[in-house]
Amino acid sequence: MNNVLFRMLPQCCDPAAVPVRVLAERERQFFVSFMPDAVTAIVIAHHVVTEEEWTWYATFSGGDRCDADDHLRGLCEAIRNQLVRKGFDAKLVKYPGESGLQFRFVAEVAGLGRIGTNAFLFHPAWGPWVHLRVVGTTAKLNLRSELSGNQFCDACGLCISECPACAISQNTFQVLRCRSYRKARGEYEPHGPEGLLPYCLRCVWVCPKGKQPTPRVRNE
Repeated sequence: MNNVLFRMLPQCCDPAAVPVRVLAERERQFFVSFMPDAVTAIVIAHHVVTEEEWTWYATFSGGDRCDADDHLRGLCEAIRNQLVRKGFDAKLVKYPGESGLQFRFVAEVAGLGRIGTNAFLFHPAWGPWVHLRVVGTTAKLNLRSELSGNQFCDACGLCISECPACAISQNTFQVLRCRSYRKARGEYEPHGPEGLLPYCLRCVWVCPKGKQPTPRVRNE
C-alpha cells in the first residue's frame, strides 16, 4: 500500500509513515485528542529550493500562507482522499497556526532527519531547507526513511552567534524568546501591498548545511 499511496509524490518530497504508538509522550497525547483512532502519522518533507516558496504572506481570511505549504497541503489532501477511498479515516494536522504538534519531532522519529541546534529538522540530503506536513490515519503504515547523507547539523555554532534574539544555545532553543523578539519587530504584521510576513530565518541562512535556495526577487 505504501508504494501506491506515495507514488504520486514528486522528487522534491520525501514521505515517511510511523506508528503513533512509537512517538514520544507529547506527540502521542496530541493524537489522543486530535484523532483518537489514528494509528499512523504520515509525514511529508518538501525540499525548499527557492526563497520565494518559503516566504509567508497574510491572507484575506486573516491567516497566512506560502507556496511550499500550499504545495504540501495539496499533496496531503490527495493522500487523505486515497485513504478515504480505501475505507480508512485520515485527517490533516492544522498548519499554520497552533495545532499543538511540532512536526519536526514526528519527522525525526519517522527517519526524515535529525533536529539541529537551531531547532530545525535537518534532512540528510537537503539540510534545514525542509517544509513539513503531517497527516493522521487509521491505516496501518510503516515507511521509515533511511538516514543516508551528510547534511545533518554538526553543532558548528554559527546559528548561535547569528541569532539576534539570543534564543539558541548548544542545548536549548528558547522558542518564547524567539517569538517575543520577532513580535517586537512586527514580523507577525503584514507589510506592503502583498501582505508580506518578513519572518526571521537568519539562523538558517547562516547554516553551512544543504544548498541555499535561490534568493527571492525584491521589489525596489
